[in-house]
Order: sequence, then structure tokens, then C-alpha cells
Amino acid sequence: MSKLTIQLKRDIFDDFLTKLEDLSKISDTIKLKIDSENILMYSIVGETILLAFKSYLVDTKDYFEMKEDLENTLDMIISGAKRFVKNLGFIKTPSDKIVMNIDYRENDDDDSSIVRFTQIKNGKLKIGLQGGEPSEIRDIPKGTLSKRVDTKNSKWSFKIEKSEFQDIKKLSSINSDGKVIHLNIESKKVVLSELSTWEFQVDEVDLTDRHLMFNKTFLPSINDESDKIEFYVFDTFILTKDETSHLMISFEQDFSVED
Repeated sequence: MSKLTIQLKRDIFDDFLTKLEDLSKISDTIKLKIDSENILMYSIVGETILLAFKSYLVDTKDYFEMKEDLENTLDMIISGAKRFVKNLGFIKTPSDKIVMNIDYRENDDDDSSIVRFTQIKNGKLKIGLQGGEPSEIRDIPKGTLSKRVDTKNSKWSFKIEKSEFQDIKKLSSINSDGKVIHLNIESKKVVLSELSTWEFQVDEVDLTDRHLMFNKTFLPSINDESDKIEFYVFDTFILTKDETSHLMISFEQDFSVED
């Protein structure tokens, strides 16, 4: 077993927690892949068939201070992520440095190491985490993710104004008895709806009719800081993205007409 000490930057610690909390809304199991350049953190719903996937990719140097580069990628699996994030919320003293001590095991057959135990502490409080097992969450390398979410491979896209998307989330929440959002193109108009309850025209595109459905429980996981949110439609999923995050939501297709 090997050991590593990393200092977390205090001025961005709250942002780090916010990202973990956001991922825990997708799944209670989160994976961090840490190397000297980036931290890839993600959560997944679905094993054989991916139903939803959200990730953040940030620069390691923006969040961690390390005395030397990592030889291997550190794979940290957080089981019980919701509880872990709540525990970390008690680390509030800005005057004390925040340190993460990691015990990890090197793999014999690849360039990654598995984190077995993590302790995050400041001057007074220590929070411990037993590392999860690799079988708990699918491994997705950075290169694989980059190819998967390349918007050049999308079939079509549309945009929603920020204020309109916020209204759609509120409508979805008010009408909580349904589980599905319908995404239709009819006469080139892009319309989101819950059947017999509400419908909202959000955009116009130069496409023939499309009829898709997706699980509306993932709507709150779509980041809406931009003035317009762009949605990229692939063969089996819808993608939204910003500077650091990607969210993929799978859909069912009732009927489609190819261009």
C-alpha cells in the first residue's frame, strides 16, 4: 500500500464540494480519476444500458497542490456520496489548510492505482472515506469520454433560453405525477411537453418531424448558467455541456424520419 498527501486549495474547496454534490444527484456512487493534468469526476445511472451520465473535467492544479507529479492515474470511488459530501460540509475553517491523505494500491496490469482509503482534514476535523470497489461503477477514461461527447458527431441540436428552461423545470416539478418529457419537432418547431398537461415551444429547426422521450428526473442536473442552453441530439442520447461539465441523457424514440 502506498501513501500520498495532497493539499486542497481553500479558495475553491466549496466549488469542489458543489460539483460532488451535483454528481450525487445522478447517482450515490461517484468516481474521480486524478492525474497530474486533470480531475475527471463522474456519476452514472445504468450498467448495461446507460440512462444518464454526468461529468466534470477540471485542471488538477486549480484544486490540488501536489509536491510532485503523479506517476499513475488515481481512481477514487466514492460510495455513499451524498453522505460523504454532507460530512465534508463541516470543514469550514478558512484559516486552516485542508489536507487529503490517500492510501492507494497500484494495479499490476495498467497505469492506474485504486484508492483504498481517504482522509480529508483541517485543523480540527477529520473526515474518512473507505474506497469503493472498481466493480461499483464503469471505468471511463478521458479519451473515451472526449470522443463520445464530440458534438461534431451529433445528429442535430436546438437551444432553449435560460429563463424558458427554468420555467420548464418548474412546470416539470409542479406536475410531478408524470415521469417523461416529450421532445417533438412538428412543422420545424421544437416543443417540450408532458402530454395533456403542458407544452412549451423552445426553438425552430430545419428538420422533419421527430418524436423523442426522456426521463424528466434528470432535468435539475442540466446546468443553466448560460443565457442559452444548447442540446445536442445523438443516436441514443441528448447531450448538454459547458466549460467543465457534460451531461448525457438517454432517450426513447417513438418515430423518426431520417434526413
